[in-house]
Amino acid sequence: MEELMDDSLSFKKIKKGSILKGEIISSLKDEIVVNINYFCDGIVRKEELLKDIVVGETYLKGQQIDVFVVSLDDGFGNVLLSEKKAYYENAINELREIYKNGKKVEVFVKEEVNAGLVCDFKGVRGFIPKSRVSINKVNLSDYLNKVLEVVLIEFDMSKNKVVFSRKEIEQEKIEKNKRELLSRINVGDKFLGTVKNIKDFGIFLDIGGVQGFVHKSEMTHKQKFNINDLVKVGDKVNVYVLNYDKENNKVLLTMKDSNYSPFLEYKNDFIEGNIYDVTVLKIVSSGIIVSLNDELTGFIHVSEISDDMVNLNKSFKVGDKIKAKILSINGEDEKISLSYKKVFEEENDSTYVDNEVSNSTLGDVFKDIFSKLK
Repeated sequence: MEELMDDSLSFKKIKKGSILKGEIISSLKDEIVVNINYFCDGIVRKEELLKDIVVGETYLKGQQIDVFVVSLDDGFGNVLLSEKKAYYENAINELREIYKNGKKVEVFVKEEVNAGLVCDFKGVRGFIPKSRVSINKVNLSDYLNKVLEVVLIEFDMSKNKVVFSRKEIEQEKIEKNKRELLSRINVGDKFLGTVKNIKDFGIFLDIGGVQGFVHKSEMTHKQKFNINDLVKVGDKVNVYVLNYDKENNKVLLTMKDSNYSPFLEYKNDFIEGNIYDVTVLKIVSSGIIVSLNDELTGFIHVSEISDDMVNLNKSFKVGDKIKAKILSINGEDEKISLSYKKVFEEENDSTYVDNEVSNSTLGDVFKDIFSKLK
């Protein structure tokens, strides 16, 4: 009698709605019997089990499971239990803690609706609004039957409101990749960038989560081009790091291949001493930068413009077509020097008449001189 009383004192006090940990005593065809340390055993019917397969092959004697108290008496002196409800309540309690501490969680996407994605977290129905699925434009059907890492942004079980978001996860990954990339980026590094924005003065690209900028002058070796003819938003282009300002996290890029040289490409098309039609590209204090073709440039020093003082900005303007004579082609510095004044010197030389072999008289020779002395 004393032993029975001692055993009864060791039993738990349970109530409907409690979640208990029990030990399987036996597995029958349509139910399992669970010891819940109560004066009577608990029964979990097949429809209240998590696994929808043959009971005896799944639930083994001695196995520990969580159960929810549905009723203290099933009419036959047993406590009626549910594994499904225990799993569901545990999931709700877990979500409550997740909502408090802001931890990430994984959900399974079950369904696509107009407003977003219906998902599941351990039996708890949740929702991801379309605007919270990604920071980019998405096709919702691409996420069906997939496990997504998300954060819980709204939680109110009294209204059955469980709302998740994936945007924060994506943004965090972008920031992480950005920090990693900036920590190892070097001048000369090559990247495949995505064009994000186009301006008159250049383009902004994304290189692995880091924004970079290519000035118009660094887009191509061509002297004249329209940016919008060269690239479009969304295009993938190869770029090289030209400069990296670590203090301000600014990355300057170039689309020009450092191994390509317009000078080497076209130098054999031009010959020293020949005169060519060139176009004024830029006027500087020391002279004029001109284009010999679409990619190759040359320089006319101010001393090769005229022997007299000359105001370059008044005498020339960008876009002027002029003739210039190539003075030198410097392979070491990859520079071409030209002369503007020598074009006219050659023209004067070609029209010079030798008076010693002409038929002019002395009167004809000195006629102009005498007229100037009057």
